[in-house]
Amino acid sequence: MKTHAKKSAADTPQIVLTLETGGARADELNDWLGEAFARPVVQLSRPGDSRVWLEIYFDDPTVAALAEEIAKKQRGVRATKIRVVRPRDWLTFWKHHFKPQNIGARLRICPVWLPRAAHAKGRKTVLVDPGMSFGTGEHFTTRFCLEMVCRLCQNSAPVSLLDIGTGSGILAIAALKLGCRRAVGTDNDETALEQARKNARLNRVGDRLKFRVQDITAEAPREKYDLVCANILGPLLQQCAPVIARTARRHLVLSGIREMELDGVAEAYMQQGGREIARDGDGEWGGLLFEF
Repeated sequence: MKTHAKKSAADTPQIVLTLETGGARADELNDWLGEAFARPVVQLSRPGDSRVWLEIYFDDPTVAALAEEIAKKQRGVRATKIRVVRPRDWLTFWKHHFKPQNIGARLRICPVWLPRAAHAKGRKTVLVDPGMSFGTGEHFTTRFCLEMVCRLCQNSAPVSLLDIGTGSGILAIAALKLGCRRAVGTDNDETALEQARKNARLNRVGDRLKFRVQDITAEAPREKYDLVCANILGPLLQQCAPVIARTARRHLVLSGIREMELDGVAEAYMQQGGREIARDGDGEWGGLLFEF
């Protein structure tokens, strides 16, 4: 009798919805997509080309098709397309774009397929296999969080950390490597969590790092943590400010924020009793560090 192994989430193809627009409308559509579907949006462009492509990823083809019908009606959308991306295609993408990098004074982020580049004197190495998830430290939003984690672990590492929207698990893994004792990573995407668990095992921190599926808009974390990182969209950070602020015992790192949204997000957390102690941006994205 033949038996068939059940496919894991990481083996499941992803459905990609691509929207074509002009540069003038790209940021507005990017924000709308992320807010409407509560998923990361990838923005692509070519030198000398006025067109911009926005990509958003789905597990369910029916949901992707419905999203396409809604997106077609948005002002500025010139064309849409749905395609299937398999894990091997995603790996090829990452191998082309993801390179080793040093962050802060003590961290080195390295893709797992470049073992010779992993070690750097005086630095803690985090090996990452992104799989189908997001979070390599190359985008400003993740890099800001990693820099803040480095900063907060410099003298006396926090005992506990909560990583909301954990993606590849990179922030929680980095904190544990830098001395944090235990961490929890949450995400509303089971595919991302499966890859995050693999990365935790790869870095030998799986015994101190727990992951769980959780939608921050529907379910509040029950515990308090010394350090909380939330790298999600700016509008969600504002909406969920009372819930997220309650989880932070001492420090809170917020990212995934458009620079134009920074003041609004900051105000929402000041109203919860937080004190802003750091802010940074790259001209498009920004991040905030709060103390409670």
